Amino acid sequence: MVSIRKLIELLNGHRRLGLETGSEIHLSMKLASKNKVLLHLLRVLDIHGSLRESQERVMRNIAEVVKNLSKALNGHDYAFFKLVKPISYVPADIDLLINAYQVKKAAKEVMGVGYWPVVKDP
Repeated sequence: MVSIRKLIELLNGHRRLGLETGSEIHLSMKLASKNKVLLHLLRVLDIHGSLRESQERVMRNIAEVVKNLSKALNGHDYAFFKLVKPISYVPADIDLLINAYQVKKAAKEVMGVGYWPVVKDP
């Protein structure tokens, strides 16, 4: 059985061997996917193929969105959060904080480049 502890050891490069069976590799990949660290696992294990290409493509798309949002918000007080982790992971979304006094104008600029706010708080 593959545990989260074993997955962490794999992600940190401390355990390369020990995945003798295809089912252990599959379970490790499933657990990594649930935790959004599948790309990192694929890189650590040097696994290539359509799954890795798909994960790499999503990362490139995320980077492009961040670039577009950064350009649109130039001059605003904002921060991306939960975006950079100590290991490679593929985020499901991009979280962005904008200064409360600049929200209306910044939201218009973000929507002007094709994105929209999902949660508005407060």
